[in-house]
Formats: sequence, C-alpha cells, structure tokens
Amino acid sequence: MDYIKREGNWIPKLGFGTFNLTGRDVLGALEFALDVGYRHIDTAQMYENEDEIGKVLAKTSVSRDRLFITTKVWWTNLSKKDFLPSVEDSLRKLKQDYVDLLLIHWPNKDIPLEESLEQLEKAKLKGYAKLIGVSNFNVELLERVEKFGTPIACNQFEYHALLNQDKLIQKTRSLSAFVTAYSPIARGQVGDEEVLKKISLRYRVSATQVALRWLVQQEDVVAIPKSRQLVRIKQNFDVFNFSLTEEEMQQISALRQKNLRLIDPEFAPSWD
Repeated sequence: MDYIKREGNWIPKLGFGTFNLTGRDVLGALEFALDVGYRHIDTAQMYENEDEIGKVLAKTSVSRDRLFITTKVWWTNLSKKDFLPSVEDSLRKLKQDYVDLLLIHWPNKDIPLEESLEQLEKAKLKGYAKLIGVSNFNVELLERVEKFGTPIACNQFEYHALLNQDKLIQKTRSLSAFVTAYSPIARGQVGDEEVLKKISLRYRVSATQVALRWLVQQEDVVAIPKSRQLVRIKQNFDVFNFSLTEEEMQQISALRQKNLRLIDPEFAPSWD
C-alpha cells in the first residue's frame, strides 16, 4: 500500500468505496475488504449504510489507529442548525468518537457556503474529524473555499481514465489538498478499452487493475473502488505489485479526451 500524508495523518492511496452497498451486502463486503487489507473506508450520510459499517468496525480486530474512515455531510444538512447534529448522528452510527476525514458531500446553493464551511471547521475543532474537506466542488467553489480560508485536505470527485479533470486537479493541489477519485473504473467501462487491455497483458493483471494503478500512481490521488463481488474486491486491492511506465501512463491519460462523465445530478455545480 502507498500513502500520502496530511497534517500528520497517513492516508492509504486505495480505499474501499461503499456507495449503494447496504444491509448484508455492505456487512459481508466490508468484512472481506478488511481481511484483504483495506484500511481506508469511504461512506456518507446519503449512502444510508453508516450503521452497518459501524457494526463491522465495532467487531473488527484491526486497531482504530490503523483505519482511515471518511464520511460526508449530505447537502440538506449543511446549515448551522443541522450540520453538527448530523455529524454527531453519523458518529453514533459508525460507533466512532471521530472520523479521519469529514467532507461536505455536495454544495447547496440555497445555504451560504461560508456558513457550511464554518460548521465544517467547528466539527474539526470539536474533535469530530482529524481532517476536513469537500466533495464535488468545482474550481469556482474551491476559489471561494480558498477565499474564506478553510484549510481543506481533500476534494473528492469523479475521476477515471475516461474523464479529463486536469483543471480541477490543478486547483485542488494548489490548496495543498489531495484528490479522492470516486467511480475510478467508470462503473466498469474502463475494462472495455483496448489500450488498457493491451497493457494488462504485459503485467498479467486485468484492465481494471491497470486503470486503478494509473490513478494511484499519480501524485496526491487516492482511489476508492467499490464492489460487492469478493473476487473483484481482492483484485482491486492488488495494484501495488506492479508499476506503469511513463509511456503507459501517457497512453492511458490520452483516453481522457473521451470526457465520459457518469455522475451529474441536477443539483451538481457547473463542471469545469
């Protein structure tokens, strides 16, 4: 496993995503993921699985200081009235005194961003989170974060080999924040790319593993693939026993011209 470091905290460059995993699915998948070696776990209030994740974390033999847990405040809870109570509810469900990373999940144009950022900072001051950040923020929103002065550690957004996010990555890095790439395998579509298939044969891995390796080999980029299939969970984790050449990295990067965006709800900001 490779890591990046922020404010004295080590963040595994590969995490286990839990979007759309609920009930028995998330219980079994997360237990297996921890057995495989995952230590970075990504969830959110909107996923409605914090309670199940908390049950797994409560009985795991993995010590808390070896885990990196992320959750996110849903966009309807970003007001001064709702923000901290919603975080406290998340902590109760997760059975944790704190999370390692707390994010604003999506911006809400009906709630002043500065109000939400102030509450995010308060959550950190109260010890609810070691690191704070945002998710699905475009360049304009990051500029407002910068102007307000909130020291974010992360911006989580859709990023994979079929989507060009250069502008957003550059702005995120300018704030000394790292990128967390969700939908890192484009919901499986990267597996159909001939470039990735060809490279995968050289290393005797899958095209999906190559796509994940391309992400985690980039500076300050974390990837959080998700699967409920045990074989895929294991495969996704096995991306640190080979390295791509600079030429291969460039060949994969060229696929970004496809600009395939998969996540674009009506409340999303205007993408760069």
